[in-house]
Amino acid sequence: MRRGVSTSLIRSSVELIDMLPEAELYELGFFKPADLEVVVNFLKRKARPFGVHAPFILSYGSHPSPTSLDPEKRGRTFSVNEICAHIARTLGAEYMVIHFPTAHQDEDWKILWNEVITHVVGLSKIVRIRVENVYGNTCFHSADDFRFFLTEAGVGMCVDIGHLLLDSEMYGFNPINFIERLSEFIEEFHIYYADPISYIKCHHAPWGERKMFRKILEFIRSFNVDFVLEATPECEGLDKLLSYWRDLR
Repeated sequence: MRRGVSTSLIRSSVELIDMLPEAELYELGFFKPADLEVVVNFLKRKARPFGVHAPFILSYGSHPSPTSLDPEKRGRTFSVNEICAHIARTLGAEYMVIHFPTAHQDEDWKILWNEVITHVVGLSKIVRIRVENVYGNTCFHSADDFRFFLTEAGVGMCVDIGHLLLDSEMYGFNPINFIERLSEFIEEFHIYYADPISYIKCHHAPWGERKMFRKILEFIRSFNVDFVLEATPECEGLDKLLSYWRDLR
């Protein structure tokens, strides 16, 4: 088990990078190309393992759309992912996190299955890939959906607790059962709180009082994976999240 920190804590403001908490792992995402030198120097000073969250120093133009039926949007996502994977490998990243599938998608995109699998398998030949669950994809959100995809692609899973809470509300499933069903694939948790209101107000709220959030945090304690803080700074509660994170053993 490793305690990790995402640069989401500083909203990837490179001038604040030295304010990140000390961690055993750093996850880097959403910087600008001009920030790369500062980020690399930070990594040299810390001398810690790190991963990259696509698109890292690049941009999708909007949100990643790996399962969009629009070939232009899908193609741009694939292209950015591939370039980002090469950058991650060159820098010495342990892994790269990619969002999957497309968020807020109602269309049935399963006709693209082979194309999407081929893309993710190709990425995994460049750098180790962790697939992060998004939310709001009507035809792909269950644990069985992810099990089948991860098995076919031969990659690991990053369970985003906030996205999972949102999806479990939208589609009426138990998030702990979701985690349990995917346990053999899980390499990482993104830890923060989300509900439909807080996600708009805070994006990634550090903490929430919902019982299910607390139950999830207790359930995952025993997992020997990376626990990465992925809160954003808009709302209060980081002290409570840090307390949980520092108490992990």
